[in-house]
Amino acid sequence: MGAGLTSGVQRLNVAGVARVLLVVGAGVGLVHFATVQPVGIDLAAAAGEEQTSLVGTSLATRVAQTCPGPELSGIAGLPDVPVPATISVAAGPADLLPVPARGAGELTATSGATKLLALDSRPGEETVAMSRVIGPRTPPGSDPVLLIGQGAMAPAIAGTQEWLLNSTDLRGLVTTPCGAGGSDLWLLGGGSGPGRQERLVLTNPGANPVSAEVSVHGSSGRLGDPVVETVAPGGRVSVLLDARYGAETTPAVHVRSGGGGVQATLTDTWVAGSTALGAETTVPAATPGTVVVVPGVVVDADGSTAVRVAVPGERGAVVRFSVLDRDAPVPLKGESVLSVPAGAVGELPLAGLPDGTFSVTLRADVPVVASAFTRIGTGKVPGDFAWSPATTGVGSLGGAAFRRSDSVARTAHLVSTGGNATAEVITVVDGERRSREVELLADRVATAPLDGATSVWVRRITGSGELRGTIVSSSGTGRGRLLSSMPLSESMLTSEVSRAFPLP
Repeated sequence: MGAGLTSGVQRLNVAGVARVLLVVGAGVGLVHFATVQPVGIDLAAAAGEEQTSLVGTSLATRVAQTCPGPELSGIAGLPDVPVPATISVAAGPADLLPVPARGAGELTATSGATKLLALDSRPGEETVAMSRVIGPRTPPGSDPVLLIGQGAMAPAIAGTQEWLLNSTDLRGLVTTPCGAGGSDLWLLGGGSGPGRQERLVLTNPGANPVSAEVSVHGSSGRLGDPVVETVAPGGRVSVLLDARYGAETTPAVHVRSGGGGVQATLTDTWVAGSTALGAETTVPAATPGTVVVVPGVVVDADGSTAVRVAVPGERGAVVRFSVLDRDAPVPLKGESVLSVPAGAVGELPLAGLPDGTFSVTLRADVPVVASAFTRIGTGKVPGDFAWSPATTGVGSLGGAAFRRSDSVARTAHLVSTGGNATAEVITVVDGERRSREVELLADRVATAPLDGATSVWVRRITGSGELRGTIVSSSGTGRGRLLSSMPLSESMLTSEVSRAFPLP
């Protein structure tokens, strides 16, 4: 029994030592090889799976956006100004999705505890008045409107808040896209003058409180110290800016947030004595860049147009302007170069242009942000105005939703920069999908009428140019025309997903 046991132990030791030597030798060889030539280890292949990226994309399954809610309500000590605001929500046609969406889903709009609407099919759209009572629920007050798309109804959605008012106390057509927000935002709008007010509305679509730092810049740089506001989950904060900076002629608002993103809007209203001169709610301009594009800039013979530029950095900017239309660049009769000090704001009037809608390209030696201001009328009679912020390029899909209106005409203004592009413009009219192709030469403008549409969706199908767009809405004619502009916003289709592979 002892001899047999000894023999077995010897055999075990020899085999074990051989395995150890083999592993050690292989490890030394791998170390030596790695010092000579890099080597990649494919865990997916080791698991018997095909090689796949660790980070990929799939259809978005939850998308959240906020609309400001009643912009002229919710400031302590000031009377609320009621406006007939509506919320329009749309889910794009199913063929816009890169792959079919599976399962059920719902797109809802809520204000506080009030459920305003719900959609569960494509294409789908609905418009609801914010004062509407649904069932036993109470009307929404000064809360933001939260859009939530879930499941199959998450990708390719859009929302717009809109109101139209023509009275002696307030006059304007206001269209505002609902958005996802961000952590570093610039909004350009407002100005000095009797009866002019600017209200900043910060909304928080997240589940945690967000701290937002608000600073205002003007022609001489930053004005005073920043103001810090805390926005509750699902809530909003309104700030009356003209109470602090009413004498500034060219304000620009910088919003930075920590702990999550916020959506910010700036409402600019102007009533001089008994003459209502207009209203507009503008959203953040495109992030600072050395090439900035402002599509959908309206020029009207009965008014004036200028481009406002802010310089966020520590170096001053020299900015060169070019104006584009359908056929060729349009020369300016006045100045085409603007110098703006670091941290300050400047404005360049667009002089000598014919009536029409143009795209303005700014090229600067340091990053800048910009927005265009169009005024209808001279101030002697009731008028209106619009702010057209610089826009980012449409990545996969741009979308916008509208309320049905026989009195409001809408047009999509598109521009391709840096190369040619062919865009597909899809509209939904009376529940039916309609499509057209729009050819855009490099640095040229094209338009697409949106007659009767309750939503529009734009995507590039060929070409290398960067595609941007603005939706211009108007009501009436001549000096009494009401005007509003809003950027064509990116509509999320996909989201990143991580993939893990089991070890063998």
